[in-house]
Amino acid sequence: MKISGVGAAASGIGLSRFSGVIRSVLITNVLGIGLVGDAFAAAQRIPNILQNLFGEGALSAAFVPEYSRLSEDDPDQAGRLAGGVASFLICLVAFSTAIGFLAAEPLTRAVAWGFTGERFDLTVRLVRIILLGTGVLVMSAWCLAVLNSHGRLFLSYAAPVVWNLAQIAVLVALAVSEIRDSSSAEKLAWALVAGSILQVLVQVPCVLRQNPHIRLNLFWKDKSTALVLKRFFPAILGRGALQLSSFIDLALASLLSLGAASSLAAAQTLYLLPVALIATSVVAAELPELSRSDDVTAMSNRLSRRLLQMLWLVGPILAMYFAAGPQIADALFNLGGFRIRITPDDLTVIGLTLAAYALGLPALMASRLLQSVCFSSGDTKTPAQIATTRVFISLISGAVLMFQFEQILVLGQSVVGFGDLNLAWGPLSEVTRHSSNLPARLGPVGLALGSAIGAWFEFWMLRKRVVSSWNLKRLTNSSLWRHILPTLFAFVTAVALRQLKIEQPLAHVCLIGVGVLIVHFGISGIFGTPSQSQLVSDFRITRSKSNSEEDEKSL
Repeated sequence: MKISGVGAAASGIGLSRFSGVIRSVLITNVLGIGLVGDAFAAAQRIPNILQNLFGEGALSAAFVPEYSRLSEDDPDQAGRLAGGVASFLICLVAFSTAIGFLAAEPLTRAVAWGFTGERFDLTVRLVRIILLGTGVLVMSAWCLAVLNSHGRLFLSYAAPVVWNLAQIAVLVALAVSEIRDSSSAEKLAWALVAGSILQVLVQVPCVLRQNPHIRLNLFWKDKSTALVLKRFFPAILGRGALQLSSFIDLALASLLSLGAASSLAAAQTLYLLPVALIATSVVAAELPELSRSDDVTAMSNRLSRRLLQMLWLVGPILAMYFAAGPQIADALFNLGGFRIRITPDDLTVIGLTLAAYALGLPALMASRLLQSVCFSSGDTKTPAQIATTRVFISLISGAVLMFQFEQILVLGQSVVGFGDLNLAWGPLSEVTRHSSNLPARLGPVGLALGSAIGAWFEFWMLRKRVVSSWNLKRLTNSSLWRHILPTLFAFVTAVALRQLKIEQPLAHVCLIGVGVLIVHFGISGIFGTPSQSQLVSDFRITRSKSNSEEDEKSL
C-alpha cells in the first residue's frame, strides 16, 4: 500500500472530522445540555441510521471489492455496475425516506422511549426535516465508494466539510443572536439538508471523470450487480455495528435523566474521532489492495503492521481521554472558556462517559480492519453475524449498567453515591427524570461501558475467524509491548499535568496534549517501537521523492 493512499484518506478525514468536531462543539454549546439538545441529538441519530447502514459502511464493504477488480479490466462493465447500484440506492432510500417521513411519530416513540411532551414533539419535527438531508447523503456514500476504488481518497473523505460548514454558519448566527428555543434546532436541521445537497454536488463531477461509462440503469440481475446486492444486506450488519450500537445508546439514554442524550452525543463526538482519523483512513486504503491480492503471507504481514500502527497512533489519544476527559470537554464545549454554557457537573459526566467509551477504542479500531479482511474475500456474512451478537451484548450490558450508574450523582464535580445498595432494574420516576433542577447523574457512563464490552467481544470473535482462516499463530508479532508502554507513560504524564492549576481550560488541555505527545514519541524512540521507526522512514522516503521530482522539473 502506498503511504500516499493512507495520507490522502487521513488528510480528507482529518479536515472532515475536525470541522465536524467544531460543528458538534457548537451544537452542544448553542443548544445546551437539556431539552433542545436532547431532541436534536435523538432526531439526528434516527435518520442517520439510513446513511450509516445503507451508505458508506455497507456500500463500501459490498461494492468496492467488485468494482475495484472491474475498473482495471473492464471500465465499461464497472460503469454499468456503478450505475446499477446507484439506481438501487435511489429507489431504496426514496422508499425508506417516504416511510420514515410519514411514520416519524411512531418511529420516534419506538426509539426515544423516554421522551414525552415538548421534547418528544420537537424530536418528531426535527426527524422529518433531517430525513430529507439524510436520504441525499446516501448518494454521497456511493460517490465515496467509487472515488475510493479509483484511489481518489482525499476528495471523497473531505466532501463532508461543506456539510459541516453549512451548519457551522447557522450555529454561529444562532450564537450571536442568542436564540436558544426550539426554533434554533429547526433552523439547524434545515442547514443540515442544504449541506447534504452541497456535499453530493462537489463529488459528482469527479466521479464522472473517473469513469465516464457510468449510467443509471435497472439491470439489477446483471452478474456483478447481483453479487454486490447479495453482499450488501449482510454487510449492513457487519459495517453498521458501530452505528447501531451508538444508535441504541441514544435510545436507551432517553430513559435516563434530562440531558443524558445530549451528554452522550457530546462524548460520542470525541470517541468516534480517532476511529475516523486512524481506522477509517487505514481501512479505506487497505480494502482495495486486499481485494486485488492473493498472497496470503504478504497480506498477513500487512495486517500485523497495520494493527500495530493503529494501536500506537491511538495511544496518546487514549492517554488524554482517560486522564483528562472533563478538561477536554470544558475546553471544547465551553469554547475554550470564552462562551461558558455547559456546567462543570455536566462536563464531568461527558468526560467520564468519554473515558468509558475509550476502554473499547483499541478493539473497535482493530475490528474495522479485521472486517475488511473478510470483506476482501467476499465474506460479508461472518462479520454480520458477529456484529449482530455484539449489538445485543452492548444492549444488555448497557441497559443493566446505566440504571446502576444513574443512581450516582455529580455534585461540585465530585461523584457522590445516591440511593441504597440494591440493584436498579428500571428508570427513575418520570418526575425525577424530567426535572431540570436536580444534579447530573452518571447514567451515560454505564451505557458507554456496555458499548466497550461489546467492542471487545466483536474483536475477539473476528480475531478467531481471521487467525483460523489464514492459519496464523497470532495477529501481531512480539513487538506488541513496545506499542503499549509508550501509552502507559503518556497516561502518567497526562495525570500529572492535569493537577496543574491553570485557569484557562484551552491552555491547560494544550499543555497536557503537548506533554503527552513528547513522552509518547520519546518513549517510543527509546524502546525502538517499529511503528514510529516506520513512520519516520516513510516520511523521509516521501520527502526524498518529492525533492527528486522538484529537481527533475527544474532540469
